[in-house]
Amino acid sequence: MTEHVRYRGIDAQGKPCEGTLQAPTLEVARLRLLGQGVRIIELQVGNVPQGTSTVSLPRSIDAADVLLFTRELAHLKRANLPLDKALGILRDLTPTERLRQFVVAVGDGIRGGKTLYQALQPYEASLGRRYLAMVRAGEVSGNLQLALTDLAAQLEADARQRGQLITALTYPAILFGVSVLSVFLLLLFVVPQFRDLFDAMGEALPLTTRWVLALGDAVRLHWQVGLALALAVFVLVRRWYAAPSGRLAVDRMVLRIPVLGSVVMSLQAAVYFRTLGMLLQRGVPMLDALRYAADTLTNQALAADMQPLVEHVKAGRRLSEGFVGKRLGERGVTPLIRVAEETGQLAPTLTSLGERFDEDSRRVLARLLAMVEPLIIIGLGTIVAFIIIAILGGVLSINETI
Repeated sequence: MTEHVRYRGIDAQGKPCEGTLQAPTLEVARLRLLGQGVRIIELQVGNVPQGTSTVSLPRSIDAADVLLFTRELAHLKRANLPLDKALGILRDLTPTERLRQFVVAVGDGIRGGKTLYQALQPYEASLGRRYLAMVRAGEVSGNLQLALTDLAAQLEADARQRGQLITALTYPAILFGVSVLSVFLLLLFVVPQFRDLFDAMGEALPLTTRWVLALGDAVRLHWQVGLALALAVFVLVRRWYAAPSGRLAVDRMVLRIPVLGSVVMSLQAAVYFRTLGMLLQRGVPMLDALRYAADTLTNQALAADMQPLVEHVKAGRRLSEGFVGKRLGERGVTPLIRVAEETGQLAPTLTSLGERFDEDSRRVLARLLAMVEPLIIIGLGTIVAFIIIAILGGVLSINETI
């Protein structure tokens, strides 16, 4: 007697799969799937799930979970623990259920005969190609512990950079929001208080006073329409930005903005060169390293600029020549890479370039924020002063008329 068995798992290529098959028992179905290279997550007969693991496979994990997983696994590997035992210990140390499910799924893959690289493949969207390349290089070279340590250091540097950026932008963002809210409340509640006083003056009021009154009426009577239009514009711009052409156009425009473009360039260069140097140090082939490093560039204009570098090197030309005329090849990068190629110190030089651009980004960002904060204060003061002067001008006009 055969039964219909439903299954869900990960196939030999590391992709999620599910389906049904006929087998006399669940054990026969399990063995048949394992023979096909499927790592079983769940088996079902009818509506009652039974299987080797009842843990659901998390679709993604966030950057904080990736950093914690990598750092703790590197620590455990330094103690010369087998990988499956290290994952078992790590499973009990995880602070969140989602991370525990991730560790359990990876551990199931290891116990099923997969390498760590193969077990992590279903999570490429969360981990990134750079992460998987480093893990594969570490396993091939027998230096998985060093690869994980390098990855943990890189992820910590990325997290530190994001934290510094968020911290630096928090105060200007709050200041800008308070400024916009102050002007809105001034027009919504304060300016209309003078409407009855100024109505009798008509055209005798100064032009600036009439402008402010009209703007106050528009805000008071039609703020819902303005809010709806603002939301519509936001949605349209967001959809346009989500399209490849829109994203590319915006990223190109950002790079042309004075000071801000320099900050973005330095931030992207720091990540690119640090990643490229780290991959080469761990034995990742040059062409793969260039592809994975380009994937770390979130600015699509810079990413498109660096993509031809793979074909350039593939054709047998020197890497330094490929940076000529590139945005990331400016600021003395090309001569340094040329010297590094001649001396055989390419990977360490690229890593030091990443650190140099990291320092540059912090310095330029500090200068940008030093400019933005006074500009916001001056802008708010100018608008408020204009409104107050316009109202006082109307009051003085009334006094002169009387």
